Amino acid sequence: MAKTRMTLKLARNLAYIFFGLLGNSLAAESLRAIYEIALTEDATLASASASYRADFEARAIARAGILPQISASGSYTDSSYNQSSFNAYSIVDTKADTISHRYEINLTQPIFNLPAWYNFQRGSNLSESAKAQFAYEQQEFILRVTQSYFDVLRAFDNNETRKAEEKAIERQLEQTRERYQVGLVPITEVHEAQAAFDEAAVNSLESRGAQRIAFDQLQILTGRRHEALFGLGDEFIASAPKPVDSDSWVNFALENNFNLKAAKLTELAAQNSAKAARSEHLPEVTLIAGYDKSERDGTETGSQKFIGNDLGSTNTFGSKGDGSSIRLSLSVPLFSGGILHAQRRAAAHLATSAKENFIATRRNIVQSARSSYQNVVTDAARVGARNQSIISADSALKATQAGYEVGTRNIVDVLNAQQNLFRARRNYANAKFDFIISMMRLKQVSGQLSPEDIYMLNGWLRPKQLISR
Repeated sequence: MAKTRMTLKLARNLAYIFFGLLGNSLAAESLRAIYEIALTEDATLASASASYRADFEARAIARAGILPQISASGSYTDSSYNQSSFNAYSIVDTKADTISHRYEINLTQPIFNLPAWYNFQRGSNLSESAKAQFAYEQQEFILRVTQSYFDVLRAFDNNETRKAEEKAIERQLEQTRERYQVGLVPITEVHEAQAAFDEAAVNSLESRGAQRIAFDQLQILTGRRHEALFGLGDEFIASAPKPVDSDSWVNFALENNFNLKAAKLTELAAQNSAKAARSEHLPEVTLIAGYDKSERDGTETGSQKFIGNDLGSTNTFGSKGDGSSIRLSLSVPLFSGGILHAQRRAAAHLATSAKENFIATRRNIVQSARSSYQNVVTDAARVGARNQSIISADSALKATQAGYEVGTRNIVDVLNAQQNLFRARRNYANAKFDFIISMMRLKQVSGQLSPEDIYMLNGWLRPKQLISR
């Protein structure tokens, strides 16, 4: 009976484990899923989108200065007036009630206004700059999603190797204690193995914390808690970027980098602002056309009392009128307290600042494109080298363990060889993730980064390689 209960308990536990793993697999999320959730939930992107919509209105706001302005007004008046007068022979009382309506419509059209025209050009530049800036923010968002996702995978791989390293050193510690008990090794080797195990345990604890933190970082993007992700497939290939020369990527960056486009458009906006300021002293010609209509109706009642007589009368009155006018207005600023000259100088300095900022941005982007390209090439080569170092470290460990068995190596040599192997595995995983981020940064600086890169990376992920919290 007891054996049967143990068998049932074991079967039940295995079932729990199986369905738990199945549930985690179904709940695991891919890079594409995280990206699509973050598209609607990321507060930083939403803020950038709202700023873009606000800044894009600069063109429409500035355009109002060169378009006609139409205004209309109307009034309704109901008035009452009483008057009384007297003398030695009579008393006169008068009362008047009047209702009047008035309607007016006016059109104002700038005929010659250079400041308004240059401000319109400036508004157009700022709207296009806002568009380029938002495109950059979208690329930055893609990079943040990729970075956060693969930071989780990096932390998971690091934690897995740390746990494996801790278990391997723990087994080595147990073997060393057994050898010490039968007199094959001195107590110092037990102490060496214990010290190595203690350090591995601390490293394992730190790596578990780093993994939880990396998972939590995803919540900044999506506002949700994530329990499991798809892992990177073992068949992932880190290939050198194409084209294979840095000058081509520099040319891509100069033509397509959105930060550079925004800086250029900002420079053009500053130049148009300076032109507008220089034009403020010129005359302005404005066409003004208007039409008005008015109506007035009323009654007047009066009485005049003489000695022995009472005379009264009632009078009605009214009027209607309408009219139209067209005129040209010429305005010439002669002296404004020096404000126009000061504004002109300030706008000129701002234009110079925007020009120098564009030059600095261009130089930085050229350098960034070259360095990003070199990082990708280096990281691609590093992936292959790190993979080979695992094979070398594994062979070295086996040789060291064999030497330890025959007494030509000590426990320190074995522990060092084990640590080298696990370090090589961590370095290999880090090299793959470094390559992915470097490649995304190269595409960003060259203006080539798009959601398609997310989907291409997603194709290398495997649901069976579950990365769980």
